[in-house]
Amino acid sequence: MRFLCLGYYDAPTFDAISPSEMEALGKRCRPHDEALRRTGQVVLTASLQHGKAVVVRARDRKVQITDGPFAETKEQIGSAFIVEAPDLDEAVRVASLHPAARLGEELGWAIEIRPIEMFME
Repeated sequence: MRFLCLGYYDAPTFDAISPSEMEALGKRCRPHDEALRRTGQVVLTASLQHGKAVVVRARDRKVQITDGPFAETKEQIGSAFIVEAPDLDEAVRVASLHPAARLGEELGWAIEIRPIEMFME
């Protein structure tokens, strides 16, 4: 099975981080990122650009494009990764190696894990 893991963060808090704090955070994240990769169960990882999004939807039978992110919330999706695991418990174990599960409490980091069906490979 495959699981989509979405990493969330608190946008206002993240915006307030200085460049030196960001660099220090990156150094703290590296060992966790490496542990995640070493599992061999991570199919894909991606960091999303902060504040950059477009929403495409149907309105009045026409495609409408608006600025995003769509959700009106202080939490934003900042990363995504896909884990291959036999069950949700194992996916949770692997996702728990990610920096968002181990660091960044002050940034409101969290990971949402959902089973997915992959149709294209």
